Amino acid sequence: MLNGYKFRLYPSPEQEPILLQWIGCQRLIYNAKVQEDRYFRRFQRRMVGTVGEDIPVDQQYSRFITAKTAFLRQVPSPVLRNGAVRCDKPINGFFRN
Repeated sequence: MLNGYKFRLYPSPEQEPILLQWIGCQRLIYNAKVQEDRYFRRFQRRMVGTVGEDIPVDQQYSRFITAKTAFLRQVPSPVLRNGAVRCDKPINGFFRN
């Protein structure tokens, strides 16, 4: 049974900095989503009135684009969305069990 293919890419010198920038921006979104989830979980533990309420889990990344992170506007949206999606899947899988 064939599970997938493995490819090795050799980007041109012009493509390499663009790909590295996209990878870095995706990592920034991923880390921001992890920090946001940790914040909500810490808040839920400390506030008695929020016990039993669901933590908001979404795949939005637009709230992380601010004046300091204006460079994220140059990156295609599917790249940033993948950073948010890749973060939500492990978190949901871990806390669901």
